[in-house]
Amino acid sequence: MASVSFDHLCVDLSKQRVLHDLDFEITDGSFVAIVGPSGSGKSTLLRAIAGLVPAASGCVRFDGVDVNTLTAQRRDIGMVFQESALLPRRTARKNVEFPLEVRREAAAEIRDRVNAEVRSLRIEHLLEREPHQLSRGEQQLVQIARTMVRVPRVLLLDEPFAPLDAHLRSRMRAEISLLQHGYGVTTIMATNDPADALALASDIVVLGETPSTVVQSGRPLDVHDDPTSLSTAAVLGPLAVLSTRVRADSAGFWLEHGDVVRLRSWSPTLRDRIGTDVVLGVRPDGMTRDERGDTLLEVVRPIAGAPGTLMCRWAGKMLTARGVVTADEIGSTQRFRIERPLVFDPETGRRIC
Repeated sequence: MASVSFDHLCVDLSKQRVLHDLDFEITDGSFVAIVGPSGSGKSTLLRAIAGLVPAASGCVRFDGVDVNTLTAQRRDIGMVFQESALLPRRTARKNVEFPLEVRREAAAEIRDRVNAEVRSLRIEHLLEREPHQLSRGEQQLVQIARTMVRVPRVLLLDEPFAPLDAHLRSRMRAEISLLQHGYGVTTIMATNDPADALALASDIVVLGETPSTVVQSGRPLDVHDDPTSLSTAAVLGPLAVLSTRVRADSAGFWLEHGDVVRLRSWSPTLRDRIGTDVVLGVRPDGMTRDERGDTLLEVVRPIAGAPGTLMCRWAGKMLTARGVVTADEIGSTQRFRIERPLVFDPETGRRIC
C-alpha cells in the first residue's frame, strides 16, 4: 500500500488548465472521496495518479517517491471505471484471472486467489458468463474482483456506482467498504454523488471550478456541516437557499424574508451586514415542524416510504423537511424550526456564519 501526495500538481488537457497547484497528501490506507462540480477535473485527477495523463508541472508521489516518469503499468494501480472495461470475449472468471496471468503467477495461486475474491463479493454464480450476459451491476462487481485480486498499492474508483440502481448501489457500497477495510488499500474515489462520499470516505477533498484547486478538505461530516462556501455546501448534498435581509435590535440580529422567515441570530459577523441581503442555506434535515418555529412552509404532501419526511414549498421553492401532518393539514401553511442554518455572502459565496 502507499500514501499518495501531490506536489503543486498542474494538469492540462487540450492546452487548457484543468487542475492547478494541487498540494495535499492522502495517507496510506485511507479512503478519500474527490468531489466537486461537473467538469472540475475529478476523473482527470484519477488519471493523473494512474499515469494515464501527464503532469504539466509538479508531480505525483507514492510514499514520497516521484512517479511522474513511471508508466501506468509500473505504478501498481487498480482502477474501476464507470463504464465496463471487461474483456468482451472472456468469461467473468477469465477476466478476474487476467492480471494474475499477466504476472505469470502459478496456476494454483491464481485459482486460490480468484476463488477467495469471488467468494468475498458473492459472484461465484457469474464466473462462466461473458460480459454481455451480465447486468451493469454484475459487470462492476467483476471489475472490482479483477482489480482487487492483484492487491494494488492504490485503488482508484471513477464514479463506480453511477450506472447502478438503488439496490445494487447500496450493496456495492457495502462490498467496497468491506474490501477496503479488509485489504487496507489506499482508495481514492471520484464521485458526483455526495451520499457515496459521506457513506464511504474517511476524508473528502472538494475541488472548485476549473482550473481546479482544492477549496476544502477534511472529515466528511466536518465538511458537510461546516462548509466554507456556498459551492462547497451545494456539492455535498441538497441545500435549500433563500435571500434574506439582515435586521438588528437590542438583543442581536435576525434574518427575514417577508413573512416566511424571521430567524434570530447572535453572530457578531452580521454586524457589518445590517440592512443588506445574505443567502440563507438549510439542509433538508435542518427544517423541523415546530409550532414555536419562525419559518412558514406550505406542506405539499408526506413522502411515501420515508416516515416523518414532508415535501414542502418554501417561498416558491420545493424542499424536504421533517415532521408529521394529518390529512387535513396537507396543503396548509405550518410553522417549522430551522436548525444548523448556514449564511453566505451573495457576491463571493463565502460563508459568513
